[in-house]
Amino acid sequence: MSEEEKPNLKVVKKEIELTIKQRQFVDEIIKGKLGSYKEAYAKVYDVTLTKQGKIPKWVEVEASKLVANPKIAISIQRAIERKEQSAVASSLRTRNYVIDQLYRESKESDSDSARIRALELLGKSVSLFSDVVETKEARTSDEVEADIEERIEALLNKQ
Repeated sequence: MSEEEKPNLKVVKKEIELTIKQRQFVDEIIKGKLGSYKEAYAKVYDVTLTKQGKIPKWVEVEASKLVANPKIAISIQRAIERKEQSAVASSLRTRNYVIDQLYRESKESDSDSARIRALELLGKSVSLFSDVVETKEARTSDEVEADIEERIEALLNKQ
């Protein structure tokens, strides 16, 4: 087959199709405001509470079945990943904004003390004034092995 005759194949991600209630169930879990899958199920599926005001026991079984459904499990996992990525992106945007404002303040402020404080905070953001000195000891695998053998021998001799 020549290059011209080969089909143009592409990987197509099939979107997981959920019912409206299933999508709402996933959304309630991701929001994290409810304490459990059981509570999310009860809210989404309008479960009537018992006379004691509790969620019926059968709801736990149904919620477990729903969470065990591969479509639901994958949707929950993807939504959690998107939420985490969004949180990271948001914190990076905030960090960049603060650093930009501090940089601008360090150059344009009318007050000497404000400029110095902005520079101090910028320095702290890059650990410029760190008092902690970190030293790492480079050891060979033979040294590590000898150390382990010494410790094992010491433990065995204690008995």
